[in-house]
Amino acid sequence: MSLIAQSSVSATMTETGTVRYLNQYRCPYCQTEWEDVWDCGCNDRCPDCNKEIEPYESALIDGESAETELPVEEPASANVTAAGVNRLFVVSYEIDYVHRVSVGITADSPEAAQQIAEQAFNEASIWDDTAAMPLLSDEYHELEGESLVWECVAVEEWPEPDHSVRQLKKDQAAMQVCRGLVEAYQQGEAKGGSIDWDDLDQLIPLALQALGKPALEIRS
Repeated sequence: MSLIAQSSVSATMTETGTVRYLNQYRCPYCQTEWEDVWDCGCNDRCPDCNKEIEPYESALIDGESAETELPVEEPASANVTAAGVNRLFVVSYEIDYVHRVSVGITADSPEAAQQIAEQAFNEASIWDDTAAMPLLSDEYHELEGESLVWECVAVEEWPEPDHSVRQLKKDQAAMQVCRGLVEAYQQGEAKGGSIDWDDLDQLIPLALQALGKPALEIRS
């Protein structure tokens, strides 16, 4: 995540002076954060990906006056929202949790066992689930009294699903393939031991999805 401070100022002249607002922005596409000074709480373009982003916070700069503001033309990137018009939003929440992983270790002392586990963690092999170090649990638990934080950002279009969603879809496809293979085997047994190729062919696209590979054209 990058943080950018911009110095461009769009001034609105009033009878008593200039009204300026410090707007805070966060881009949901590239995670860039920046602040800018405008004459209103308007949208701004992300300096990295050029997407139009709505400010999540806008504050009148200390010492400025908002009295008798004269009408001026809004910046081109200003957000004009008509009542009753639906817009796109990215709504997220964050919650505190504990990630607990347990493995089996053979050692001559608790200190030695922990040292082996720490080394495996540092080498990213603690999740390999081997005979010498079986993976016993890998769980996420919400903390008691956790803080639930919500965030809502207006966007022009929804971003592509990230790696976590892609992995979830792969896992779901893999489970469907497993269920399909078991069902095809059971149906084959019921038919005297012959498995219908059509039952297997329909699992190929799911298997490729689980592997993250492009679909193949299956010849009949």
